[in-house]
Amino acid sequence: YWFDKAAKQGYAAAQYALGKLYLSDDASVHDPELGIQWLEYAAYNGNHDASYRLGKEYLKGESVRRDTRKAMDHIYTSAQAGNLHAQYLLGKLCLSGDGVPQDKDAAYDWFQKAQAQGHDYAGFFVDRIERQEPPNILLSATRLLYHMGKIFQGSAPAPQNSGVQIDRKRLAKLRRMRMAAGHKA
Repeated sequence: YWFDKAAKQGYAAAQYALGKLYLSDDASVHDPELGIQWLEYAAYNGNHDASYRLGKEYLKGESVRRDTRKAMDHIYTSAQAGNLHAQYLLGKLCLSGDGVPQDKDAAYDWFQKAQAQGHDYAGFFVDRIERQEPPNILLSATRLLYHMGKIFQGSAPAPQNSGVQIDRKRLAKLRRMRMAAGHKA
């Protein structure tokens, strides 16, 4: 309700949030057509995150008809504005030649810009782009790293707030030393 009110008053951040909400998997609000419309408004009003998201939507072609030209326009606009995710994506597209002419030098430049802003995977490409491997090998490696990270993140044990963790043998030795020094068990 409040996003809708703010979006209709021209607030770009609300338009972007509303577009993302309509594109979400939440069945109670899912409306791809309305989601794309709000993202378009937000991008037009200068929200570069919306431009990046629109570019991805036009590349995928699931919520809207696939349009590589529109996708590239939105991604490039967002990358030029400093969105590190758009810079990284544009680097990948330039490296693979998907939607744009294949250009390793341009890909390297976009990866460097994204890396300078802290994008982890962009550094992977910057370090390896001069190697002789085909670009699809590098792209596959980053997808694999991403998915492995998600697996490990989901299966990692929850941190315990019990202080310093120590293994069983060291704990027993520490207890014996305390007892020998006269402390209670």
